[in-house]
Amino acid sequence: MRFGLKLLVVLIAITLLPLVLISSVILNTWHDELGKKTEENLTEMVKLKADYYNRDFSEMRNVIESASLSIISNWRKGTHYNMSYIFLALNRTDGWEEDMKNFEYVKQTFDAMLVGKNKIKINLIFFGLENGICFLSDSTVVKYMSENIPQFDHRERIWYTLAKEKNTTVWSPLYVDANTGELVTTLSKPIYIDGEFIGVLGLDLLLTTIKNEILDIRYEEAGISLLVERNGNIIVHPEYTAGNKSWNDTFPEENILNIPSLSPLSDEIFNASTGFEIVNMDGKSTYAVFAPIDEINGSLLFLLPEEVVMRGINDTINHTIFFLILVFLFIVLVILLFVSSVTKPVEELRAAAMEVARGNLDYKLDIKSNDEFGELSKEFNRMVGRLKKTTQELKESQERYKSIFDESTDVIYITTEDGKVVDINKAGEKLFGYTREELMKMDPAEFYENKEDREKFKREIEKKGFVKDYEVRFRRKDGKLLDCILSTTMIKKGGKTYYQGIIRDVTPLKEAKRQLDMYNSLLRHDISNRNQITLGCLELLMEEDMDEEKKELIKRAYEHLSQAQQLLQKLAIVNKVEKIKLKERDLKKVLKNSIERYEYYAKEKGIKIVADINEGCVMADDLLENVFSNLIENAIAHSGCKKIEIKTREEGDETVITIADDGKGIPEELAGKIFEWGVKGEKSKGSGFGLHLVKKIVEGYGGRIILKEYRNGATFEIRLRKC
Repeated sequence: MRFGLKLLVVLIAITLLPLVLISSVILNTWHDELGKKTEENLTEMVKLKADYYNRDFSEMRNVIESASLSIISNWRKGTHYNMSYIFLALNRTDGWEEDMKNFEYVKQTFDAMLVGKNKIKINLIFFGLENGICFLSDSTVVKYMSENIPQFDHRERIWYTLAKEKNTTVWSPLYVDANTGELVTTLSKPIYIDGEFIGVLGLDLLLTTIKNEILDIRYEEAGISLLVERNGNIIVHPEYTAGNKSWNDTFPEENILNIPSLSPLSDEIFNASTGFEIVNMDGKSTYAVFAPIDEINGSLLFLLPEEVVMRGINDTINHTIFFLILVFLFIVLVILLFVSSVTKPVEELRAAAMEVARGNLDYKLDIKSNDEFGELSKEFNRMVGRLKKTTQELKESQERYKSIFDESTDVIYITTEDGKVVDINKAGEKLFGYTREELMKMDPAEFYENKEDREKFKREIEKKGFVKDYEVRFRRKDGKLLDCILSTTMIKKGGKTYYQGIIRDVTPLKEAKRQLDMYNSLLRHDISNRNQITLGCLELLMEEDMDEEKKELIKRAYEHLSQAQQLLQKLAIVNKVEKIKLKERDLKKVLKNSIERYEYYAKEKGIKIVADINEGCVMADDLLENVFSNLIENAIAHSGCKKIEIKTREEGDETVITIADDGKGIPEELAGKIFEWGVKGEKSKGSGFGLHLVKKIVEGYGGRIILKEYRNGATFEIRLRKC
């Protein structure tokens, strides 16, 4: 057996044994720790979600409590009524005119409730009186019920009877909604005026809304969420539907006591505990995580198949094993290189000596052994002094280059223009997961995620002869994608074109940025929720009787907090601008939504919004409504106008939208820089980057926005690409 082979076998043996033993201990320990940590994380996640949902339901209770106070304080003050929003249980009006005149302030209360996120969550608001009159927030519902179920009597519905019986604000069980035919739950409150029971105020939440807008908890896109009452009744279940049941049919709720896999959790739910259990569902081990939601006198129950969690843990462990294998292969590779460094130079020297021997050079080395080194020494004796000196200088130069080349943490490479790897360092082997021998046989285009990117890279470097910090995505041998930057120079030598450069892996940096964006989003979301609660509290305080000085302080606090809330919303939009993905948007629908959002605000200011909008489709995304809303809001708040005019027209492959007001215009010193960051009017209380954000969004669509007129009112023109 030759010396090189002996050395290779010994080094591999003494490296492999400790690596296997240590890896086994580490993997077993890691598996147990990951399982424990997952249990803790799931419990904490569900607890946090339960707290969030509890606040969400509590906010709705605050809404209905505030609304009841508004109705009570304005009772009997109305002067007119609109039958489009009133349903009569006995189909009669004589003697009820005075009660129906309360419509004026009841409708104002309904409109005040349906703002912000409540407009999305609340399906319908109604106030049913004991005498049979029922005020509703949606005239289409009144029309539907009058035509299809004239025999409907709100006083027989569960939301009315339960609130009247309990004499407090209550959440009703699920029942089939007479209007939509879907399952719904109602938050209802009995109304008393001067000690006399008048009726019940209620708001509907569709089951689909609760499932889609509230119960959004997921883990690795898996798992189901349930809302369970203390008595075990399941309020919300992903599989609940109204089926073929009519509005006057009873909807029987399922109870976890009747579900063998969930019945062991009944005591925990009853005691409002927070915890983690493993149950058997359909023959599969399932994690059951629960936490109380006091507002609905129940709990959030999250069910997640154990295999989902273990898949992630096992994948992590498998990746670790794969990494350890790569480490072992890397060690073997290092050993091979070491052995090669011992034997190969000798073999090369022997071959060189044989070549020199044909040149009849007279230089001898002492022969110290009869092995390969001895054989090489015999051949090397023929070298002359001048050749020795030249060879030594060349060797030293090569070693310096090799040290820089091999020890670099960045990938250093040389390739040909036509697709051949000429040289690559150890960092390249580590980055791509291939051995040097494999890399030398590959076409560089095979490393790219998309081979077309190789051709694009070649076109870029052809322009200037180099590229710097050029972004590209590579694919490793194991299929993992890497975000990298290239700095490469084009070299022409001997009639051939070579690319010589450096590759740097920036995948960890991009992942760190993604994590930072996520934490930033969560922080803004939490602050926004807390601000919203504080705003609600300040609104209630402003309705209390107190001296003017205190009212002024509360008003200032409310204004500053509102500005902070608007700033958070705009910061959230800034993050979305960087992720614009164009799609087809219905322009008329988007403009209509923006106008409806501010129509009530404009009417309060005595401003008329006139729209001449054509049907059309533009390339944009969900941020488009923010563009129009920002411009309309600015005109209402700052222009002092009496009319806002919105028009659309088509010019070639563009759709042109103009938003103009007849207000005081924009000062000339601001007009030229109105879209710059932080620019705002002297008395403006805003952040000064609303229009800057509008410009970023529009330009992100490949469009343009310009200020067409600023002296006689303000006119903005937005140009967007048609579909």
